[in-house]
Amino acid sequence: MKKVLVTCRAGMGTSTMLAVQVSNVAKKNNWDLDVNHTSLDGIGSFHSDIIVALSDVADDIKKQKRSIDVIGIKNMMDQQEIEDKLAPLMNE
Repeated sequence: MKKVLVTCRAGMGTSTMLAVQVSNVAKKNNWDLDVNHTSLDGIGSFHSDIIVALSDVADDIKKQKRSIDVIGIKNMMDQQEIEDKLAPLMNE
């Protein structure tokens, strides 16, 4: 099982909605994912294999040079984009 942390700046609405979308994509593809969400400030409190965030937040996380896969999503309502970006990491 892979652990996915979905984050946004405040950890409320955006991360919650994006986490639901990630969970829906995982269910559709039979991916074994544990999906949680938090604020940008809270990511240090979680152990995860993948971080998913909107593109601008993902860019900020990537600048921190964390040793974790970070996926930036442009349209959180686009399940195909989420699937396309997560799929390569599901085979690792």
